[in-house]
Amino acid sequence: MRVAQLSDFWTRHERWLGVLFFAGGIVWDALTLRRIDNWVDNTILLSYFMALVGVIALHGRIIGGRRVPPLLIRVRHWVRPAIQFLLGALLSALVIFYARTITWTTGSAYWAALVIGLIGNEILLRRRVSFPALVVTLFLVGATIAAYLVPVVAGRMGLDLYRLAVALAVIPAGLLVAYGARHRAFKSRMRLLATLVGVAVLAVLLDTAYRHNWIPPVPLAVQAGGIYENVRRDGDDFVATWQSRDWGLFDRDYAHELYVADGDTVFAFSAVFAPTGLREKIYHVWQHRRSDKWVSTDRIGYSVLGGRDGGYRGITFKRQLAQGRWRVLVETSDGRILTRIPFEMVRGAAPSERPKPTASLRERRF
Repeated sequence: MRVAQLSDFWTRHERWLGVLFFAGGIVWDALTLRRIDNWVDNTILLSYFMALVGVIALHGRIIGGRRVPPLLIRVRHWVRPAIQFLLGALLSALVIFYARTITWTTGSAYWAALVIGLIGNEILLRRRVSFPALVVTLFLVGATIAAYLVPVVAGRMGLDLYRLAVALAVIPAGLLVAYGARHRAFKSRMRLLATLVGVAVLAVLLDTAYRHNWIPPVPLAVQAGGIYENVRRDGDDFVATWQSRDWGLFDRDYAHELYVADGDTVFAFSAVFAPTGLREKIYHVWQHRRSDKWVSTDRIGYSVLGGRDGGYRGITFKRQLAQGRWRVLVETSDGRILTRIPFEMVRGAAPSERPKPTASLRERRF
């Protein structure tokens, strides 16, 4: 009786309860999820993923209608909410993890796709649960999880490891396809074929997106980065100084415009988080805008050793920069861009020629 009453209450208030759980789940994840290499968090996410595989298989068994045990008949009303909860929990965690990795110049499109998937899960699954769509979605979620877990375990990054992550995600999706075909979860052979093609096409798209730098470079994350007139070591801290306009609340966190004389040095600073045990080479690529195109002048690297919460800090510097637009790309050894730091060089400008209000000295500790 209590189960029936609970089911009736859920049916009558499903819309508002769904919104409440959706918002509450995101807030809970944001407050409780720690680092991307935290094994407690990752064990929970992997448990959710395995449970999702089982519930989707159960859903396929029920809709197939082939020798369904009485127990499955009794729990069939809870299958859709279970899928919605597990998929929503996984997507919510991935949105938070990947939000810590992206910048507005790299990886934002992929993160936006995860956000759309999170919202779509809350809307679409209330109306219809398609077994082929669930299999393809499960593959995408599995590949997204494996994309950061495999480098964490291996202690390095690379295209080969990303392809391994995608291959690992094919396994549970393939098992579901085989299970669904056996229990008639696919309404026709065309839907079965479309599911296989969908997984294959998505795998190719993910590989292409990775090679074109459209996917965030998880598990690396830029914690800080900027251009400064000086960076010095003070104990365990790095102290960066630069001249800045007095913007009040809108004061910028690095020098977007540099007024330097001949022989002055310009510093690029970045702090990149990496999981414990991961070793990676980070490069600062200095580029100058010439004739409507970016020209690389230097590629200076430093090694990153993971584990520090605030990110592993590195500095590069240059002298005698030409006047005009510049930027520094912070990228990995295989050319994956973590962020772009733009700035403007104004050489030899006298104080009277500089924009008003008068620039004042700023200092920042890392």
